[in-house]
Amino acid sequence: MRPWSYSRLSTYETCPKQYWYAYVENMPGFREESPAASRGKVIHKEGENYLLGKHHIYPPSYQKVSAHIMGLKSKHAIPELMMAANDKWEAVDWKAPDAYFRGIIDVHYEADEGKTVHVEDFKTGQVYPEHSKQMEDYVALVASHYPEAEKFETRLIYIDQGVVTPAKVTEAARIKPIRIMLDGRIALAEDDTIFPTKPGKQCGWCDYSRRYGGPCPNG
Repeated sequence: MRPWSYSRLSTYETCPKQYWYAYVENMPGFREESPAASRGKVIHKEGENYLLGKHHIYPPSYQKVSAHIMGLKSKHAIPELMMAANDKWEAVDWKAPDAYFRGIIDVHYEADEGKTVHVEDFKTGQVYPEHSKQMEDYVALVASHYPEAEKFETRLIYIDQGVVTPAKVTEAARIKPIRIMLDGRIALAEDDTIFPTKPGKQCGWCDYSRRYGGPCPNG
């Protein structure tokens, strides 16, 4: 079941059976990728290429958050960095055999001589409450790679909405409690031997729903 990630764990918590199909049986999804998902990947890549200096002008898709992304570039923010930690929350290589939790961080950069680490995530589409939980999980991971940092500031950049959320500050002392909660959620998943279905509104877009020809009777 390891390594875990935000997406894997949230899939399990949404529906254990969906997690089973996707990550235990490694079953391909039966639903075609939506236009919104495809568009989101393209826009993320455009932002990555801009921050890497492959394009001198910000992509038109980022018009509503242009001032912010230009600011990120001026700060030499690092896009799409793959990070991993072991179960002692020590930084390890992405492909390390003891990798416990992994994530691809959309954007991050250091400030105040390394005392502050900024972690940001690009979002297309609508604003959802679970996005803030994702950023908390990312802080637990990023802190493994910056053990000397005193605080972490997270923001969500909603590209389509033109919204950049106010910075949420997480002091270094808060990292351990966040990790304890994350460890507990992972332990519940790892102790599961049944992986039951969890019917709900999420069945309508599940890759394994019967409406798309999948094996799950729900949806």
